[in-house]
Amino acid sequence: MVDEQDSRGGDDASGLRAPVRRLFDHVRDPVLGVDGNGIIQFVNDAAVLIWGVFAEKGVGEPLSAFFDRETGDALQSLCVQGFEGVGESSVCLPDGRALSFSVSRQDDSGSFVVLRDLSRRGQLEEELRYARRMASVGRLAAEIVHEINNPLAVIQGRLEMLRAMPEMSPETRERHLGIVDEHSKRVARIVQNLQIFARPRVPEPEPLLLSESISSSVTALGRRLERVRVSLDIPPKTKLYADPAMCSLVWENLLASASNIMSAGAALSVSATHERNDSLRVLIACELGEWPADLLDELRSPYSGGSFRVDPGRGLALAISWGIIQEHGGTMTAQNNGAGGASVEVMLPGERDRALGSSENVRTVTGWDILVVDDDVVMAETVGWMISTLGHRATIVHSAEDGLERLDHEAFHVIFTDQRLPGMDGETMLDKIHNEWPELRSRTVLTSGLLHRPKEGQAFIQKPFSTNQLATLFEDLK
Repeated sequence: MVDEQDSRGGDDASGLRAPVRRLFDHVRDPVLGVDGNGIIQFVNDAAVLIWGVFAEKGVGEPLSAFFDRETGDALQSLCVQGFEGVGESSVCLPDGRALSFSVSRQDDSGSFVVLRDLSRRGQLEEELRYARRMASVGRLAAEIVHEINNPLAVIQGRLEMLRAMPEMSPETRERHLGIVDEHSKRVARIVQNLQIFARPRVPEPEPLLLSESISSSVTALGRRLERVRVSLDIPPKTKLYADPAMCSLVWENLLASASNIMSAGAALSVSATHERNDSLRVLIACELGEWPADLLDELRSPYSGGSFRVDPGRGLALAISWGIIQEHGGTMTAQNNGAGGASVEVMLPGERDRALGSSENVRTVTGWDILVVDDDVVMAETVGWMISTLGHRATIVHSAEDGLERLDHEAFHVIFTDQRLPGMDGETMLDKIHNEWPELRSRTVLTSGLLHRPKEGQAFIQKPFSTNQLATLFEDLK
């Protein structure tokens, strides 16, 4: 309510000019004005909605009185010390609700504290995720209709042919029945993909011979691969640790997707090698054929304002395979080679990484100062917690620009950044760091939840990852 002195444009009891006070009352987030000693000088209308009558009676009380004791004392101390910026943690109301905060210095005499209800933000984000998921249903349904209608049309046509021609030879009948069987399996694979998309399950890995696993998938695909020349270059004793059914689905998805983009008679090769830490690298290479550019853009996208999500309605088989490989602790990249060909590369953890990821903790390296750069607040806090459990100290920022600014006046042992960031992306930031701070070149880590292929020699970890996988990575940075 504006009193008589406010209406004349003078100062109110807090020292704010009336127009400024009215402006703060129109802000939807709670705003608290505090003096240099952390004493409340004014509250806006949004604060009254949260604290009720106490907000108005609290003018003249310490800032800490508005929150629980621990976080309230910490926030008041920050204001008294002259802190300005966005808080890296949160403060809690006496009823347990968490609020994010930012502090703006008014002048030497005080600050404005702006608060935001994290529970409300979480609800809005969940509603937004639901809306995005529903929006993708139409695109997903369109692709499913196309993918299922084709084999159903073949099945229906061949069955009509069999009924209409009872006198056909046994060899011809067997060939038509084989086509019906092949396309029935194709429909079954589509349904299996959809089941995994709708209700993913935890893999149950066991040792498998890679050559047998891929050969079985080639056999299962049958005629779908007859139009291309398939060759396997896999050492006979090469093993992988994977869920057998999920692994077979991955190979079938990738081989079928690759053959679909290839010219007739072109070579489709599958090779396997062991990499660092005994990781297994499987390369599926297409001699003639390229992935559609829009498909690669969706699977490996630059930052787009937080609105981007992999749309399972585009490249369903690739998206599902990528998810399965992530569940096994591996990575997958798809790319065109610029010479008319394309490839898919799958990296799966070896025996050492698998053991570390399931039980053993690597903690021989501790005490590092690690800069974490991720615009997703929840993800950044999660990584920070993982780092702290490993005995390191995490400093969190939410943009590449803020990360470079911190490096100008602070020293860090490791830089850990997401690829997708607002403004400058993570890889560009690391290029700058490698040039300006060459001593950090071997101590930078890139992460991504998308199909991203890092530069040669760049330490990389695919999301999602466990604390022990992170520990293994840090161990390798020594």
